[in-house]
Amino acid sequence: MSDKTTKVVIVGGGFGGVKAALELANKPGFSVQLISNNSHFEYHGALYRSAVGHSPMEVIIPLKDIFSDAKNVEIILDSIGFIDAKKHCLASLTGSTYSYDKVIFAMGNKANYFGIKGVESHSEEMQDINSTIKLRRKLVGLLSNNQTKPVRIAIIGAGASGVELAAEIPNFAKFVAKKSNKKPQPVKVILVDGSDRVLPMLKPTASKKAGKRLKRLGIEVHLNIQVESCESGKVCMSAGNLGADLIIWTAGSKPSEFYSKNPDVFTLGRGGKVVVDEYLRSTHSRNVYVIGDNADTKYSGMAQTALHDAKYVSGSLINAKHGKLVKKYKPRKPIYVTTVGPKWAVAQIGNKVLTGRAGWSIRRQADLAIFKNFQPYKEAIKTWRKADKMTKL
Repeated sequence: MSDKTTKVVIVGGGFGGVKAALELANKPGFSVQLISNNSHFEYHGALYRSAVGHSPMEVIIPLKDIFSDAKNVEIILDSIGFIDAKKHCLASLTGSTYSYDKVIFAMGNKANYFGIKGVESHSEEMQDINSTIKLRRKLVGLLSNNQTKPVRIAIIGAGASGVELAAEIPNFAKFVAKKSNKKPQPVKVILVDGSDRVLPMLKPTASKKAGKRLKRLGIEVHLNIQVESCESGKVCMSAGNLGADLIIWTAGSKPSEFYSKNPDVFTLGRGGKVVVDEYLRSTHSRNVYVIGDNADTKYSGMAQTALHDAKYVSGSLINAKHGKLVKKYKPRKPIYVTTVGPKWAVAQIGNKVLTGRAGWSIRRQADLAIFKNFQPYKEAIKTWRKADKMTKL
């Protein structure tokens, strides 16, 4: 075992970054700096619930609470803009510098508008809690107008986020009406995607069941349609224009431009993700690791993958510290669970597909498992139960 303390800098306060820091917390021979541009961890899988009135406290966990007992973890609020791999140094956008022995990048994703004109300026999104609360305020405003014609809400993107949000909006309209002591505002939710089915990442049988559920909820679904541009109150598509009182973009995400701005350290692969070796290291440096959404691995983009990556890299660092064999990375196939309206979800576990209450139960257990990664059991239960609480409008 090496007597020298290994300084590990972790960039990103999401699933991968926070989990990696927790795995190294209070481990002898390690000092950790966790650099994040947020003072809290966000559970992005629950953002859609915050958009439709549920408590945002299910989404946010302060980093100081997560690391309250971690004596060797320092939390730093900053944004990294440059890396010098030869000097083992990072530079932030504010001019601060951070040296490292090992660095783990887990910077998460940002919205990808694919260069489509007008989308960014004329749509809302759910990239973080701030944009989600802004979206909720817009929804409440529209659903409180008490106008006779239906409120038209266009959601671009029929992946998990788009499907989950679309399926909850009709029920949210009733909730807003009840809180406002008004009649329910008629609402028309239109879900648009260029794919030939909703939830294209799932098996066709799972997609089909989710599509039927959306139809029963009154969601209008348009597939095989490309969005060409957006204007105020209008989605311009290959099949014609679609009028909308609110446009919501859930159709794509991409890694930070940080990687493309440091080409001497990172080689980019699919979708701008970083090419990594069999140990999740940058192909240009043995001391630079990339995990989670940012790594070009088989199942990147899933929270379960980010957690798996974090455990693998932290475990590798600990094993190397003790002179033990470091095994090659093996991706782990995640469980896919998507809610489609209140108390209903479609779950894909290997080749098995479960729907309805059974799927919902799996989703809620998956939510609890997420919180247990970051909090003691009793605290995780408290956070988990906040999903049932509604916030004030």
